This record gives sequence, structure tokens and C-alpha cells, in this order.
Amino acid sequence: MENWAQQLTSQLDEKLQGAKQRDLRFFRIDEFKRNISRVDDFSKSCSVCQKEKLNIAEISLKIDEAVEVPGKSRKEYDRIIGRLSSHMQKTHGFFPPFYFSYLFSFFGMVAGLLLGYFLMKLFPAQDWIMLAAGFVAGLFTGYVWGNRKDSKIRKLNKLM
Repeated sequence: MENWAQQLTSQLDEKLQGAKQRDLRFFRIDEFKRNISRVDDFSKSCSVCQKEKLNIAEISLKIDEAVEVPGKSRKEYDRIIGRLSSHMQKTHGFFPPFYFSYLFSFFGMVAGLLLGYFLMKLFPAQDWIMLAAGFVAGLFTGYVWGNRKDSKIRKLNKLM
């Protein structure tokens, strides 16, 4: 007999058979399917995943309505996909692609600007050059550091 995740995934495929590909990408249906299988895997040891199984089963019955018609079903679906993504990220260590590259690039940019400002005050003759050099150095360092962390996430197969 099939397991719970396979049954729900096939039910979702059946209900969304006539939906537009653009809508399926917009509503993150593939991510939802992956999270369904993860919830099934982690539900034996995680009480939150066990509780979410009920909500997932409920929304999967009306997923076609949630995708096609704005209203209560879509709002419920958005809440569930948000909760699942947040839970998978915080508790089980799954992250969106390039999450750390973007995050560390931002913080590197801010730190580089602060460093550049400090250097600008230290060397007033090359004020804007120091600010720009700090910005570039911080952005580059943050991106490289984040990219390394993203590579580790990919190797561990922990992509959302």
C-alpha cells in the first residue's frame, strides 16, 4: 500500500491536472509536494509535523479551489505553505536556494559600508574611493561566504 505522502501527491496531481503551469509555479505547488513528503518523514519524531498532517490533508481536498478561486481556501493554503516552509527551515534545516548568499551579501554590504565610512574618515583625501572599496569588499566577502554555506546545504540535500 502507498504511504500517506504518495497518496496526497497523486491526489494533488489529479485535482490540478487542468491548472496553468504559471499558477502552479506561483502557488509553489512543487514546494508543497516536497514538504508533504518531508512532513511524512518527520512526523514520527516531530509533533508539529504530526499536527500539520491533518491540515495538509484538509487543504489537499480543496487545492483546486485554492488555486483557481480567490477566497477562504486560498488564504488557508497560503497559511499552510507559509507555516510548513517556516517550520522546515527553523526545525529541520531546509532552506530556499541562495538563501545564505543573499543574506550574507546584504550583511557584508552593510559591514563594508561601515568599514568604508571608517576608512573615508581615516583617509580624507580618497573619501569616496574608500567608501566604494569597503562596499565592494564587504559585498564580495559576504557573497563568497554565503555561497559556501549554500553549497553545504546543497550537498546535504537540504534545499526547500
